[in-house]
Amino acid sequence: MAGADRISELHDSILTHILSYLTTKEAVQTQMLSKRWRNVWASVPILDFDSANFPPDDVSFDGAFASYLSDDSECDLNDNTECHEKFVKFIDAVLASRQVQLVDRFRLVWKCPSCFYDYLLPVRRWIHHVVQQLTRVLSIYLQTRFRMVEISDLTFTCSSLEEMKFQVHKRWPETLNPALVTLPHLRKLNIGHFRIKADFMDKLLLGCPSLEELELYACWLFISQISCGSLKSLIINGCYHMTEIEVSIPSLQYLKVTIMSSQTTGYVFKNLSSLVKASICLLTVNDYEMFIVGNEARILEGLLGVTTLDIVLYGLGATNMLKHIMKTCPYFENLKFMHFESFDSILVGCNDMVDHLVRHSPALEELSFYVCQNDADDEIEFIEGFREVLGELGNVQLVERHQGCTYGSLGELEELLHDYVNLFDTIEDAAVDLEDGEGEEDAEEEGEGV
Repeated sequence: MAGADRISELHDSILTHILSYLTTKEAVQTQMLSKRWRNVWASVPILDFDSANFPPDDVSFDGAFASYLSDDSECDLNDNTECHEKFVKFIDAVLASRQVQLVDRFRLVWKCPSCFYDYLLPVRRWIHHVVQQLTRVLSIYLQTRFRMVEISDLTFTCSSLEEMKFQVHKRWPETLNPALVTLPHLRKLNIGHFRIKADFMDKLLLGCPSLEELELYACWLFISQISCGSLKSLIINGCYHMTEIEVSIPSLQYLKVTIMSSQTTGYVFKNLSSLVKASICLLTVNDYEMFIVGNEARILEGLLGVTTLDIVLYGLGATNMLKHIMKTCPYFENLKFMHFESFDSILVGCNDMVDHLVRHSPALEELSFYVCQNDADDEIEFIEGFREVLGELGNVQLVERHQGCTYGSLGELEELLHDYVNLFDTIEDAAVDLEDGEGEEDAEEEGEGV
């Protein structure tokens, strides 16, 4: 029959599955469709809240959510306390309406870089609620300039968690220090914008026996070692540390490390017998051209067994960083795929170094390049120049890629650099002794953690 509503005739389980692909705000809005849809959204096991999507533009709603989902005027969540209060009330109303419904995945993105709204109580309340609902995936991203936001011990003792992302982006990073870490089923963990100390890292690796993927993003690292028997993937992205870090993980299969020009210490890689792929990202910022020293020249020695090696270059100083690393270039007996990414036309200064790496890789099958500014004539000439070199070496294929492998876009890389520069500025302004952790108490704001 023409105009028949076949979707509404579907079973509730199918409708909730369909709604699971929407944000929670969009799912709640479906109650307007008809009585059939009135309470379907409340059974969706996925909750997704993002301050950027709230409130909607001039839409009226019936029922209990009308005052939270509609507004006659535009509302800027960046600096409007009233809007944040409505955002909090909406989330509270959603959680209350679900009653005993289990939460499979919970995602919260709440950005307020310039306002003074207090995140503490609502976020703590929400986390306490969802971790008791057998949540498998927990993803929290908070951006605030002044307020103190910490994670409660309950978050680190949730036996059902399999994936967790927790990033709290603020002027002065908080220190993670739960009394206990017991996450027996946690497989993936992403921590961003925190201070990470050795005692927490020890608790984490011991308390997460199933952990396979760990990413540290823009953190202050007060650690000297990362050693674990279960990790398969380790990403250290835009972190700052003043102590050399030894990575010793026999089970590790993928390693990605960003090395900044302002770093004064580096990494030592040992016992990486299972490592298959490594991504080394050399990044410089205009104001920080203090080229790396120490063990960076030996960084490649710990990656001899890899079959895939990615090298990312950004900033004018990246060429000098690569030269420093390649002071001693070992033979990569197993290396089959070598990939270079350049985001600002600096590959032209790396001819000799790339040539050297290629000649030290007897099993090489493919040499690929990604150049963000691919219309640059000098970059094209640089890539074409390697065809003759590869011809001498045999059956090595030259590939020019049109998309980056290590970073999805230039914007993603620039965001990382921005976060790192902010972190570096905070360290300089604070004038603290990072090795001893002195001065932290003076930086802590009053209040209780989440």
